[in-house]
Amino acid sequence: MKSAALGIFSLIAVLIFTFTLGFIWTGSAGVQYKRVAMTGDQSTAVILEEWRKNMQGEAEDVDTEVMDQGYGDMKMTGAGSGGGGDNTVIWINIPGFRGDYIEQAAAAFMQKMADEGAATTRMRPNFPPVTYAGHTTMATGTTTNIHGIPSDVFRVGGPGGTIVNRPMDSSLLEAEPIWETATRQEMPTLVHDWPLSQNQTGENKAAYFLTEFDPEATDEQRLDRLWEAWTSHQGDKKLRLLMCRLDDILMAGRINGPRADETYEAVKKTDALLQAFVEKTKAAWSNLRGTKDGNLAFLITTDHGLAELDKNINFKQLMGPEIMNNLEVAAHDAIAHLYFKNLPEGAAEANLRKDQIDSELKKRIYFRTYKQEDLPSDWKYSSAGGRVGDRVLVLKTGFAFSDVEAEEPVFNPSEGDGFYGGFGYPVSDSIRMSGQVILWGYPQQVSYGDMGEIDQTVFHSTVCKLLKIKTSEKASDKTLSLQ
Repeated sequence: MKSAALGIFSLIAVLIFTFTLGFIWTGSAGVQYKRVAMTGDQSTAVILEEWRKNMQGEAEDVDTEVMDQGYGDMKMTGAGSGGGGDNTVIWINIPGFRGDYIEQAAAAFMQKMADEGAATTRMRPNFPPVTYAGHTTMATGTTTNIHGIPSDVFRVGGPGGTIVNRPMDSSLLEAEPIWETATRQEMPTLVHDWPLSQNQTGENKAAYFLTEFDPEATDEQRLDRLWEAWTSHQGDKKLRLLMCRLDDILMAGRINGPRADETYEAVKKTDALLQAFVEKTKAAWSNLRGTKDGNLAFLITTDHGLAELDKNINFKQLMGPEIMNNLEVAAHDAIAHLYFKNLPEGAAEANLRKDQIDSELKKRIYFRTYKQEDLPSDWKYSSAGGRVGDRVLVLKTGFAFSDVEAEEPVFNPSEGDGFYGGFGYPVSDSIRMSGQVILWGYPQQVSYGDMGEIDQTVFHSTVCKLLKIKTSEKASDKTLSLQ
């Protein structure tokens, strides 16, 4: 019995060993595995697309903590023109639109746009962060040394020329703005209330523009006027670029202060107006789109942020009549241009007088004084036409120039224009000059994620890329990343 049992056990062991050796030799061929579907399963294509978006977002988050460290590398590469079809671009600029306003005001619609599309709170304006220069930099894709608009108030015509205050003469532009770039390439364009878009002439003028700027108009009235022109357009081609400036947030911030409840209410109100405008656009999109498969690209930008204003300065009172006899002044907000005049005829005497004036300027503690040759190179702030002053003054944050004559040359805002918000300070001095940018699409998004740290020269080429046209000759070729 023991021998039989031992023989059977040995036979079994041999069979097991033979089977195992055979399996190892032949591998797992013929063995099939079947996966049971689980709740929440996604296809490989979907998983890969989510991974791509996450990787893109992580790449754009690198080195973003630079709020107080000046400029970082701009992330503005990427292929594509955004959207699946031909885009119609609506470009809304909101002066004074600080990067913290959407969160502080709980502006739900613009937050939704930012979440669904692409956005940044770190748009660093090019110098100077003022209305005319900022709008012109955005529209032309160039800086002051090329487009020639140094401020809201400046001299034209060189020595002996004229000081212009917020002019409405498009011929002052020394670089091509986007409305001419688009029109020249057969893209019908509307531009309302953009500085220096008024009174256009020439063969590349926009299809719709205004003759003057109405400072009393509300955001609602401006959007209604844009809508009326858009929906009543009867041209052979649909409008493909529509540009508008909305001022209610800026005015609320200036009058009440950047962080006042009234300012946040103004942000909420403009947010609601934009939501209503977009909903109307979506409802009428089949009639408004440029082509059958046309897409909407909605771009929101700002020319500058806003900082708390503590004091006003009347420059003429500060310097006195003896100094002012040799100076012509173009000043507003944080920037002043000083042009020499009535100097002695002899070169030595004239230089001596300039030195005396410089000495007096240095005694004033409220601003920095720059000779043209000493202007920071990264400002790119020169003008061959004599528009930049012989001396450029930049106020410390919290101060603003004013023409109001109070008892003292330096006085509280309540004694002056009644403004409690100021701008024009270099972003390296005041991070509050930074602003919000949003790029949103319908029915398809044209970009996703955090734009990172950008400046204002990218918008001209970005809009050209969205419209699938060539940029102007002088414009920067950097763009926002598009899908």
